[in-house]
Amino acid sequence: MKNNLKSILFLIVGFLFLGNVTAQNKDFIIHTDINTGGIQKIMNKGDKYKMNWIFNCDGSDLEWFTPEYAWGLGFITLEKSGKQETYKWNSVSDISEKNGKTILSYEFTDFTLKITRSFNADGDLIENFKIENNCSETLKVVDMGIYTPFKDWYAGGAEVCMTSRCNTHVWAGGYNSSYVNAIRMGTEAPHLGLVVTEGSIRHYELINTRDLPRKVAGSNLRGGITLKVEPTTIKPGDNYGLTWKVFWHKGYEDFYKKALESGTVIAEADKYFIPVGETAKMRFKSKNKLENVSCSVDGKSLKLKQNGNLISVEYKAKKPGDKIVTLNYNGKKTVINLFYSTPTEKLMKNRVDFIIDKQQMGDKTDEKFGAYMVYDNEENEIYPNIPFKVDHDEGAERLGMGVAIANWLQQFPNSNKKYKKSLEEYYQFVRYKLQTKDYKVYSTVAHNKRHRGYNYPWVAAFYAELYKQTKNPVYIMDCYHTMRKWYKEFGYDFYAICVPIKKSIDYLREAGFNKEAEILLNDYKKVAIEYDKNGINYPSHEVVFEQSIVSPAVNFYMELYLITKDKHYLEEGEKHLEILKAFNGQQPDYHLNEIGIRHWDGYWFGKRQSWGDTMPHYWSALTGRAYILYYAATGNEDYLRRGKICLENNLCNIRNDGTGAAAYIYPEKVNGVKAEFYDEFANDQDWALFFFLEMNELLSWKI
Repeated sequence: MKNNLKSILFLIVGFLFLGNVTAQNKDFIIHTDINTGGIQKIMNKGDKYKMNWIFNCDGSDLEWFTPEYAWGLGFITLEKSGKQETYKWNSVSDISEKNGKTILSYEFTDFTLKITRSFNADGDLIENFKIENNCSETLKVVDMGIYTPFKDWYAGGAEVCMTSRCNTHVWAGGYNSSYVNAIRMGTEAPHLGLVVTEGSIRHYELINTRDLPRKVAGSNLRGGITLKVEPTTIKPGDNYGLTWKVFWHKGYEDFYKKALESGTVIAEADKYFIPVGETAKMRFKSKNKLENVSCSVDGKSLKLKQNGNLISVEYKAKKPGDKIVTLNYNGKKTVINLFYSTPTEKLMKNRVDFIIDKQQMGDKTDEKFGAYMVYDNEENEIYPNIPFKVDHDEGAERLGMGVAIANWLQQFPNSNKKYKKSLEEYYQFVRYKLQTKDYKVYSTVAHNKRHRGYNYPWVAAFYAELYKQTKNPVYIMDCYHTMRKWYKEFGYDFYAICVPIKKSIDYLREAGFNKEAEILLNDYKKVAIEYDKNGINYPSHEVVFEQSIVSPAVNFYMELYLITKDKHYLEEGEKHLEILKAFNGQQPDYHLNEIGIRHWDGYWFGKRQSWGDTMPHYWSALTGRAYILYYAATGNEDYLRRGKICLENNLCNIRNDGTGAAAYIYPEKVNGVKAEFYDEFANDQDWALFFFLEMNELLSWKI
């Protein structure tokens, strides 16, 4: 009878949001499940690709995305008389309509949760979530999450991702300053935005399993994004909630313009990873002049300057660590998250010392002697990799330690002999244990695990850095033969990470191997021909589509342009640069600002094997490197600024004492398990160290 009544009401009053037919208003097409009240589809009427920006939670997209996880539904944990209980709202108790607004009610014993939906004069979707305390006691909101399942999902290949998937940038910035900026992966507008206009989102969590917490959806799915509401207490007869606006926009600039117009305070800093002794310069922008303004760090007030709707503030920390800069205004707040580090030169040395002193296999009876190994910071020992896991072995990504140390020694050539001795032992390990005599590369000394395309350019990059450090021609010829073997084994259509393109050509020529330089340059041009054919329809690699499939294309084209000055390579690279930019967020947090979205690395490379946003993760530094190269090619100062921020922020995975972390798992929870941690394995973060170290050399390539 209840469902029949709903259907009758729908037919009589023509609710905008309910029923088996899609409702339309200006640009929006929205389909809502009449039984749960959850939104199943959010589409733009003029979108030629007819993209649904959220998961269709009826099992048709993914089996486990069932109706209870639809947009606008969620859960709440309440405490009453010292006892806690969790409730889920996913079955509508009542539907009403008032002044063009649809009101969905969910009745519980002690409270009612109401969702009100409407369109404003601009055609934006307005949603209000309100909890009404119906009992005689105070209710404490301990935890509350609202499902917003944006389709951040690498399914169907790059071609599908370009048109029907989105990179979703979340900022839980506090009262009236929280937002979500969803950018279509192919960068073609329209894009979708969400800004909180009343209330506060404090964080987000991810759900990407069907049977929590065991069954996972894998590397290609970021998960169901769940926005977390600020906890509070609700007195009898009182209510609490939040309101947000959902709208279409044309890209980053248009998104922030519309967010400001909606009353959002936009926070930004010149940089977010700051060596102790340097001053952070920050700004808070608003549509109108803010009143009752104060700014603080660790409870201490900061001096600020207010010029109309712009507030400027500076801060210098005395000690390393996280610093949250809080702006208070009219009972509301927003924040900027900074990280103050040990001065970078000392940080670099601390890390190099840690690798050599603690992560190099020193047992000469061990077949891995000389290798730089994964290190367990909980157990304070080299991880023996038993049982064997491919992403914890003695080769592959671990090569980044050798590459970084070789580059570091170029900059500090008068360092203690122990560094050169360590590097020579590592060279012997790589050349004669990871590689065969004819330069075939394996991930392990046993040569019985993955023969992997990614490994070859990493070994070649190590040899290139050794040559630059020592000028020994043996090393650059090792680089040459490794690259030639790679192309023989894997062809020319592999989107590899960290190929030493310009360095290999420059160093071969410098060492007098001009014939070999021309042969290798011809190989690189053959790669470009394959990339030209593919365009932005990138082939799948170990993940179907991701930031580190796009970034190799940008890096490849930019370096070829810097070698040849052929504008074809610059123009092609710029096409990929636009796709690459869409992965990066601009939120005011050192974990997020100019950091690419990645969400599987913690599982494969970390000790805890946690899925979820790895922000930052060292391969996101590839984007910073691409930006620096684009600056070298064009002189565009904005890319220099953004590239430096990206490379600097990635250094947070190297701790002040020289320990490393495979990744930082950013969300509050992943699959119901607490996150917000640096993984205990030191595993591969030194690629980010290398990219930071080589930055000045890249800048010297500027045309």
